[in-house]
Parts: sequence; structure tokens; C-alpha cells
Amino acid sequence: MTLLERLVLENQILERDGLSQFQVHRAQQGGESYYLWGVHHTNAGNAYTIWSPIPINFPYARPPVYVYEPNPLPGHRYGETINGVGLSHAMHTLSNGPNGEVQICHWRDERWHSGITLNKVMIKVVLWLEGYEQYRTSGTTISDLVRTMA
Repeated sequence: MTLLERLVLENQILERDGLSQFQVHRAQQGGESYYLWGVHHTNAGNAYTIWSPIPINFPYARPPVYVYEPNPLPGHRYGETINGVGLSHAMHTLSNGPNGEVQICHWRDERWHSGITLNKVMIKVVLWLEGYEQYRTSGTTISDLVRTMA
């Protein structure tokens, strides 16, 4: 299966599983560059734009997932941002993206395999965003709300 065929299948799976707000697109500069893009509205009613550049060796490589907007991502306390924590187990984040975006830790590299589809990644992103909303109101870290994979 080619990368393009896999990404067409990924879009179909996202649609089938009720995650059609997220879709894979071809980058405008042409070539074989793709990204996942979408806006998720949390139960609290806030909108978060998600951006995930698809690695050229997908599905064998884990795609990074960033909160594109809002950027910076506000923290629990006034004036604090999640962007400021970078790599954090407590917040389930990895190093920031190319424009300082928060990167959501959705899968460990050593546990990633080609059978993982983007719908599973986006389910984790939705859970992270809902956990983030709880963190904003309570200060409870995301790791206390969303368990790490065993």
C-alpha cells in the first residue's frame, strides 16, 4: 500500500468513527507532503485547532501532534502557559513544535507500530484536550486525569 492509499484509508476511518473534524490533506507546496488538520470543540465549548505533519515514512513512524491554536496554550494560573513546560510527564507533552506549539504525547516511539491508525491517535488527542480543560479549572495535571499506556 502506498502512502497516499494509506492516507485515503485513514480519512475514511476518521469519518467512519465520528472524527471527521480531523482530515489528512496534501500540503499546498505539492510533492508528497501531508498533514492532518482539524478543530475539536471540547465539552466546555472551547475550540482547539490540531495540526499533525505526517512523516514521509508513515505509518512506520509516529506523527507528531500539535495544538496549533490557541498558541500559546494558557495554563492553570494567570500568565502561565503549557508551552513553557515543554517535555513534561505531568502534562503529557513533548518538546514544542516549530512555532512553539504544544506537542501532545499520544504514543511512545518504542510502542508505535504501523497498525496504529490516526483515529486512535485522535481519540487520545480528544482525551488530552478534555483533560486539559479539567486542568485549567482544577489545576489537576493531565497525567492524573489521563493514564499513561501500560
